[in-house]
Amino acid sequence: MQRVKSHAGSKALFKQADTSRTAVAPHAARRSVGRTIAGAALLAGGGAGAQAGEPALQLTVEPQESVLFSHRRDACEPWDIPDTPTRAFRDAAGTIHVFQSHHRARASVGESFGTLRHACRIAFQGGGRDDPASFSNRSWIAATFTQDGRTVHAVVHDEYHGHEAGRCDTAQADACWYDTLTAAVSRDGGESFEPAEPRLVAALPRRAEETRGTRAGFFEPTNIVPVTGGFAMMANVVAPEPQRSGNCLLRTDDLGDASRWRAWHDGAYRTKLADPYREDADPAAHPCDPIDPAALPWPVTSLVRHARSGQWIATMKGRRSGADGRERTGVFVSTSPDLLHWQGPALVFEAPLMGSGHPCAPERPIGYPALIDPESPDPNFATVGDRPVLTFVRSRLEGCELGTDRDVIMRPVRIAAR
Repeated sequence: MQRVKSHAGSKALFKQADTSRTAVAPHAARRSVGRTIAGAALLAGGGAGAQAGEPALQLTVEPQESVLFSHRRDACEPWDIPDTPTRAFRDAAGTIHVFQSHHRARASVGESFGTLRHACRIAFQGGGRDDPASFSNRSWIAATFTQDGRTVHAVVHDEYHGHEAGRCDTAQADACWYDTLTAAVSRDGGESFEPAEPRLVAALPRRAEETRGTRAGFFEPTNIVPVTGGFAMMANVVAPEPQRSGNCLLRTDDLGDASRWRAWHDGAYRTKLADPYREDADPAAHPCDPIDPAALPWPVTSLVRHARSGQWIATMKGRRSGADGRERTGVFVSTSPDLLHWQGPALVFEAPLMGSGHPCAPERPIGYPALIDPESPDPNFATVGDRPVLTFVRSRLEGCELGTDRDVIMRPVRIAAR
């Protein structure tokens, strides 16, 4: 996740999803998720008016702001900080749980986004081991999904920092940074999580010592979304050849078995993701094809489906020069009818970025953007209507460094077809 000052940790061709068997909270069931999704499926080709390369949808971020999490007001300890994009689900009673925390994961809980209260109870944390083969190092809950509101599956962003175990100079932390995705599960509606078995969701087919010299691995998965016959997410892959870096599309038919995730390659979910510590894996035999790099040039931080048009919306932070030659940074979006073919990106919110490489220059930089609809009838907030919100983390710099003082901001968004 985002590197911070003085701290040892840091941090798909789909048809419409069949939601008829997806359990929803009692209050949400009355909203008829099935009718909403079915309507979206009829319009899955929406956005025909968009020009080539433009997103099929027009997103307008409005200027008014509200605070979802204030570090000064809500933090339970100094390093209780927002360090992921917003992830949310409703439990069986209809209570909303939002995870957007550091590697000691705490949730904000409430009946609505306007009544969320940040809990000090630690719901999950990794083992803190300095062993890449353990897949239990510094661990962030990065995605959640529930089908019944009681059992909640999580995909975890796990970081191994070899410099902390003396395998690299501390001044070259990136040279020993190795990331994997692992699985955790809650049996009590999201109150507490424990590692799932099998644990490994995704790793490069190389061991940490084989990637030494650069940061490498599977980073920062998106939220999990339902698709026909299963579930999908994206994750950003950073890897040496022959693997190409970019956004990898992953799918599974069983969230309860981490070994069933497969990566998109050569027109299908062909790639079984190897455990490099259990087998001598050939990197050429376990590839993942980056999805549409021209339209998704940066890590995707959230995936949602616009209910009325059927279009998927990918949210990213990035920087790009416009026709006037001026470089702009901020939140970009791209759209897709099928998670494989994308249009965009388009800048929807201009702002300085965390991790920009010039920490003293920007005032109150942002990171971790996510699009979410607090009124979505979907129990995992995988769909949005025409008036969702953009959430992002805004930091107050400590000197020239990112520190603990971070808030989660919400801005209203209007969505319309082009």
